[in-house]
Amino acid sequence: MRVDVIVSPAFLEGGELEGSLCAVVDVLRATSTITTALTSGAAAVYPCLDVEEAKRGAAAFGRERSLLGGEERGQLIPGFDLGNSPLEYLDADVVDGKAIYFYTTNGTGAVRRAYAECDRSVYIAALINMSAVSSAIVGAASDGKAAGIVILCSGRYGKPSAEDTFCSGLMVRMAVNGLREFGIPPDLTDSAMVAAGFAEANEGKGLDILASSEHGRFLQSLGFTPDLDFASRLDSYNAVPVFNGERIVLLNGDS
Repeated sequence: MRVDVIVSPAFLEGGELEGSLCAVVDVLRATSTITTALTSGAAAVYPCLDVEEAKRGAAAFGRERSLLGGEERGQLIPGFDLGNSPLEYLDADVVDGKAIYFYTTNGTGAVRRAYAECDRSVYIAALINMSAVSSAIVGAASDGKAAGIVILCSGRYGKPSAEDTFCSGLMVRMAVNGLREFGIPPDLTDSAMVAAGFAEANEGKGLDILASSEHGRFLQSLGFTPDLDFASRLDSYNAVPVFNGERIVLLNGDS
């Protein structure tokens, strides 16, 4: 089975995801924040393509039952309730039962693009839930019916990011081992091999990768250093968020 890593949506070609199982990664910070919000009790996260879509969605849903969350250029968007720091979404008193209309510079667009290209539920992955999502994808692929497994990195402004490549490489390694256990030979693309090699060379250095990356340095300049520590913690959650084309909820959850 083909296993591929696409380092940014800018490198995604038409039809490349068709028939495949897809996960989207945006370690800093969208997929880390989405996972945290849902495990803290949010009813659902609605990934939006722009600020106005988020505002319209929250207004239509009812502002008493919804929150506006996200960022532009790393900063809280005027009029939004929450930014894009996963630490803001840890408080169940804030997010429990709420629908979160969410827009970020890179991540939410990548999620929407992935669904549009593969037309099936898209997994939401970060370092904090890497193993859970990897296992879920392998389980879904175990019947051999999918065309392949594709990990789409959100990257940064159309370019690859070290933190997303690192996470995707860890996922490739888990996928390879899992597929082999099911008797399915993995067929890695060059980009998947490069990502897996990068992850192996930096095993146990997640925080160093995040802190030294371009986006990590940018977030530190804005005062978000604690976000890097949180987002670098491997497998903090046994949670598998999935996007069904409308909203993101936890797999097998009751939301």
